[in-house]
Formats: sequence, C-alpha cells, structure tokens
Amino acid sequence: MNDGNLNTYNSSNVINWYVDLNEITKVEEFLFESNANILTNATVLDVGIGGGRTTAYLLDKCANYIGIDYSQGFVDVVKQKYPKANIQLADARDLIQFEDKKFNIVNFSFNGIDYVDLNNRKKILSEINRVLKPNGLFFFSTHNKNHFTFDRQPWTNKNNSFFTNFKTFIKLLPFLPKHARKKKKEIRFSDHAIINDSAHNYSLMTFYTSPQFLRKQLHTHSFTDIQLFTKNAKHANENALDDWIFVSCKKSLS
Repeated sequence: MNDGNLNTYNSSNVINWYVDLNEITKVEEFLFESNANILTNATVLDVGIGGGRTTAYLLDKCANYIGIDYSQGFVDVVKQKYPKANIQLADARDLIQFEDKKFNIVNFSFNGIDYVDLNNRKKILSEINRVLKPNGLFFFSTHNKNHFTFDRQPWTNKNNSFFTNFKTFIKLLPFLPKHARKKKKEIRFSDHAIINDSAHNYSLMTFYTSPQFLRKQLHTHSFTDIQLFTKNAKHANENALDDWIFVSCKKSLS
C-alpha cells in the first residue's frame, strides 16, 4: 500500500462523512462499561479518532485522554469540536512521542488497523504493545476474511431487497473503473488478504484477516487473554463472528 488510503482520509467528503458519526457501537459500549473500574483511572490512547466519535464518549470517562489520527483533516476537525481534548497528529506505526508503558488502555476502532499492509500492521501491534503498561487493555476491530460477505459486491447482498441492491449498484457504477484498476494491486492468501472493497466508493485498500491469523499475530506480539466479539457484544467462537471482528486483549505481564 502507498499513501492512497491516507489521501482518502484527508479528503473533505470522507472527513464530512465521519464527522456526522456520533454513536459508539453496542460492543464498544460493552467493552468500556465492563472495564469501567479501570477506565475511570486510566490514561487512554485513542487511535484513529476520525471525526471524534470515540472522543466524545471517552473524554470524560477516563483520567487522561489522548486522541490521535494520521489524517491532519481529522485532527483539525476534532480539535475544533473538543477544544479541551488532547488531540495529536500521529501515526500508529511509529508512536515515538509516547514513552514505553504509558497507557492503561489503547483503543483503535472502526477497523483503523486494516488500512496498512502486513509489515506495517506488525509495526502497529509492536508499537501499541510498547506503549501499553503490563496487563494493559487493547481494544480494536478488524475485517473478517472468513465471513461470507468477504469479496462480495454489495449489490449482491441476499439480505437486501432487489430494489435496495439495484440502488446500490447504480450508486457505485461510476466508480467501477477505479475499482478495476485497484484490483490489480490486491494480495490474497488463505488466512489474510488486502483487497479493494467498496468502502468510500472503492477508494481504499483494506486488510482482511481470518480469526486464526489474527490470534497468531496477537500472540506473536505478546498479547494475551484474547477475546473475540460480535457487533452485538456477544462473545463468539471463530466460526460465529460478524464481518467485523471486535477484539479485547491484554499486554503480557512478561
């Protein structure tokens, strides 16, 4: 991947789309509330804040909040929305401005970890482990390669009506030539892939992982107590997960 994903996240249309998002998901609320005793006294790093959706929720619920994004556009917007919040421009692949073992909780929502390639994903996991305190919590979500919707065009969704699928096709039709060009850059393996899905009109290259590969990566980077959840906050085995996998894990004590 190159800077194409960052260009997308700096575009005004995408920034405006995220600014209008205000609610956290059911599973996010469950994870935060389940750890409210920790959160209350925690120093929290909120990665990939976008339009400030999680900033609004976390800012007054923890002892010390820092929100970061690698998009200057998002940083500017959230600083304006929440002037009292500590919002910084930073890239999760290199958190050099933060010392080791600084944070009790790191949150990386809305699949933000999926917009880099495998090597950079490893850098992110390594950096998050570095800045977490021992036994610190890491919450994030990621795209599920094993879900039946993987690599399916959105207008073929059998759960939608013909009319809904037709409207989706018409909406995305002007962007299909771009999609055809980006498909040449796709990478596919049995346990993970990087594909050009329909998000933001086929403007992103997105990492998808199998739950098994996800666990392997987390163990490799010294994360333990790995728990996987559905969008409805149901603890699920690897065969019963949604198209997004929600993860709670801890930094190893060793």
